[in-house]
Amino acid sequence: MDKIRITFLTTNFLFYFVHWMVLAYLPIVFKFYGLTDAQIGFIIGLYSISSMTLMLPMGFFSDYFSPKKIVIAGAFLLALYFLSLLFVRNFLGLIPVALLGGIGSAALATVLYALYLKIIEKGKRGKQVAFFQLGSYLGYGLGPLTGGLLLSAVQPPSLFKMALIISSVLMLITFLLQDSTPITFSFREYRKDLREPATMFLIVGIFVMATHFGVEQTSFSLLMKEDIKLTPGQIGLIFSGIGLWMACLVPLAGYLRDRRQKIFTFLWVGLLISGVFQFVTGLVSSPGALLFVRILHTTGDTLAILEVGVLTALFFPEHRLGGNSGLLFGVRTLAIFAGSFIAGLLNMKLGYGFSFMANGVFVFIFALSILIFCKIRPIATDFLQTSASLQISNPSGGRQ
Repeated sequence: MDKIRITFLTTNFLFYFVHWMVLAYLPIVFKFYGLTDAQIGFIIGLYSISSMTLMLPMGFFSDYFSPKKIVIAGAFLLALYFLSLLFVRNFLGLIPVALLGGIGSAALATVLYALYLKIIEKGKRGKQVAFFQLGSYLGYGLGPLTGGLLLSAVQPPSLFKMALIISSVLMLITFLLQDSTPITFSFREYRKDLREPATMFLIVGIFVMATHFGVEQTSFSLLMKEDIKLTPGQIGLIFSGIGLWMACLVPLAGYLRDRRQKIFTFLWVGLLISGVFQFVTGLVSSPGALLFVRILHTTGDTLAILEVGVLTALFFPEHRLGGNSGLLFGVRTLAIFAGSFIAGLLNMKLGYGFSFMANGVFVFIFALSILIFCKIRPIATDFLQTSASLQISNPSGGRQ
């Protein structure tokens, strides 16, 4: 099992490493190519929306066919995406390229995660999910650092050449993943999974949480470059500090989550912290203050993302995790597209900082409203807890 987990960790790390090595600087590169803020927001959002449209069917296919083969195909498309970025530099040409990248990312992000949840041991979900997410955070931290150092020394095409090499290595490693056994397909069973009140609550929480990812993907690099005047190398150091902090924090968060069985707490508290410091991000003007604020912000992110992963593993039967995970990732990606597109429009009119402040207020008010509601109406919390407990223990709706 250790070798299997390490293979998944490595695959997840390489995917997020190359994903963020490029994505963190795409707005800057596109700005260099002459695209407007609205066009940049559209292209980044399109990358997300193309992922969203295929996450659900890919999730279903991963339950019915071989998830390992879908992951391999996703890695191939991701490499083809980076190859295309070497040659395409105009807005219209970048539209199909963004679609291609979104499809490859959808296969890796959705199916790789679902496959991992299918084969892990049933105990200590928090630690198991935290181990997988460790690869994501290390990739998030080290990928932009590498990209920033490259862009400080070479022209943008060299960044895409490096991404092509890494994604090719990633594709080779996917052949080492363990596969899972396909099932007999049934829409009726999936509908039953999603009608549970606790599941609907989880879906709403994921949507709100993911809007701020869209804002960050469109605006964070530009905020650092245009408003705080950081170089690409300094931007990479900021991303590295944030990612390494999350990588250090997530094992502790996983341990604490296994000790605390009350559902959703990490999600709402995490969103509350995240929203506060998302707002403050729009006000900072120095590199040190920015790093400090983003570390506090991502503390909330780490708690919320971990809780989503644990609840996904708990709420859905393992043989239908592909389709259900695809739906959750689709909701997340729809929210990312909305956040990216709206941030692109706000950036043109009100500046990069304002989009962070507006989104921070939105996330904070939502999380605070939920916590106040649950405090005033504890019966609602008890109802959700009971609903989730029945989901987890029910042989037809929980894990089998």
